[in-house]
Amino acid sequence: MRKKKKFLKEKFIGFQTKIAELTHALQEQEDSYLAREKDLYLNLFEVLDAFENLDRTIQAKESRFDKTTGRLAKNIRSIQKKLIRLLKTCHIIQIEFPDNMAGMDYCKVVDTQEVADMANETILSVVKNGYIDKKKEIILRKAEVITVMND
Repeated sequence: MRKKKKFLKEKFIGFQTKIAELTHALQEQEDSYLAREKDLYLNLFEVLDAFENLDRTIQAKESRFDKTTGRLAKNIRSIQKKLIRLLKTCHIIQIEFPDNMAGMDYCKVVDTQEVADMANETILSVVKNGYIDKKKEIILRKAEVITVMND
């Protein structure tokens, strides 16, 4: 009987060791997957930034476009909208500031300006949009903003 108990004890210890190893390996895979996923999203955000810059340039000169250039601008905007829809299907949305105030959880202040009739931390402009994963409640990229800073 003692031999059987010793055998079972060894088997039990072996199973626990194997479970611990597999749990650790699974956690490493999940961490690696999340890191790759975040890196992919950050690269997509850079593409969106490029589309937004292109759109600003197009809007400034749109009145002088001929028919072909107008169609090209429309196609560029269509690609941008498709990319935004793709991100929305993954529950990734642009961070919005309904009260127009900078929150350090969602913003990175890249510059400040003095404006006497406005409260401190009021957002003057958004340099780069921020994005959040609504499903996981994770900030993927903070918005880069210019805010009011009165002395």
